[in-house]
Amino acid sequence: MSSNLPHPCKTFVVKVVSRCNLNCSYCYMYNLKDRTWRDQPGIMSAGVRDHFAAKVDAHAARHGLSGVHIILHGGEPLLMGRVRLIDWIERVRSIIRPAVDIRFSIQSNGILIDEDWIDALAAQGVRIGLSLDGPRRFHDAHRLDHKGLGSFDRVMDAIGLLRSHPRGPEIFSTVMAVVDPSVDPSEMFDFWQEIDVPGFDLSLPHANWSSPPPVKGDRSYGAWMVEFFDLWFDQNRPDRSVRYFENILRMIFGFPISTDNIGGRPVDVIVVETDGSIEPTDAFKSCFDGITKLGLSVQNNAFDDVSANPFVRDFQVGAKALCRRCKRCDIVNECGGGYMPHRYDEATGFANPSVYCSDLMLLINHIRGRVCRVLQHEGLMVEA
Repeated sequence: MSSNLPHPCKTFVVKVVSRCNLNCSYCYMYNLKDRTWRDQPGIMSAGVRDHFAAKVDAHAARHGLSGVHIILHGGEPLLMGRVRLIDWIERVRSIIRPAVDIRFSIQSNGILIDEDWIDALAAQGVRIGLSLDGPRRFHDAHRLDHKGLGSFDRVMDAIGLLRSHPRGPEIFSTVMAVVDPSVDPSEMFDFWQEIDVPGFDLSLPHANWSSPPPVKGDRSYGAWMVEFFDLWFDQNRPDRSVRYFENILRMIFGFPISTDNIGGRPVDVIVVETDGSIEPTDAFKSCFDGITKLGLSVQNNAFDDVSANPFVRDFQVGAKALCRRCKRCDIVNECGGGYMPHRYDEATGFANPSVYCSDLMLLINHIRGRVCRVLQHEGLMVEA
């Protein structure tokens, strides 16, 4: 069957909870521009869940998808409660046809993790990633609870439990850290080795031309990431993954699908809020209030209906939607203009390079140069 979508959605970020037990200073959901969460249900209802699952099943059937990835998100998704969340997963599995392979994962702050949670998630085959911004003095500078207390010790306890539990390592996938250039890259890298987690993902602070990123330390964001990349690349361990860098490497080697935050290829991600609203990536909430509200929902629309929205359309077509400066750039296929929310300006909208343009240029050229030198050393002919 034909579709107006340039590329079908395969990754669904589902906001099963729209409240959080932390109050992180940089949170795009609650502490930047958007305030629509105040009108959202605290927890997704059973009715919305069933509509969501039915629309995923219909979307998979329409596009002949063999599998989908459902990421349970929030807020803090574990606030849903163990029994209710496991029931949510089981019900979704019962609605979507068995022919569609469903991969579930959760992004959590880790505060509520205990042995019962690990047992339950492992029984369902649900992988979990935690947020941790590095050593205590950096993590607790931003990731506070609603009493103003740091969360570092509680997250480290969760990591320790996930590592020591018999089934913990099979579900514990990665740690996510927001880049802070005031942290020495070698200290951050050593911290990663100390906590011994296979995956360590990085995220640039959500910022744009109207709300520039914070200036911290003597390094630029790009210089920091270059140093961290070299530490990771030189270590050369197959059991150590940095998704941000690996995504850039995939783009260098021509992988056909990019993530929403880097790369000039089509993106296959969509967000569903607790009330059933179908939305573009929720990082847009850092731009202005109400930006993600498209007037679409799983109750009333198919996922293909998002094709009429310019945000989603621009994500879907990748580099074709970029401004003239980006289209002429040598690294457009790897960068893709950077994360679309980071291109926003109150005066010109999204027709701009990323506010991190110089940082991405530095990082991508550095990665491309290092990879080319390795391949040339191995006797393969590549373009520099």
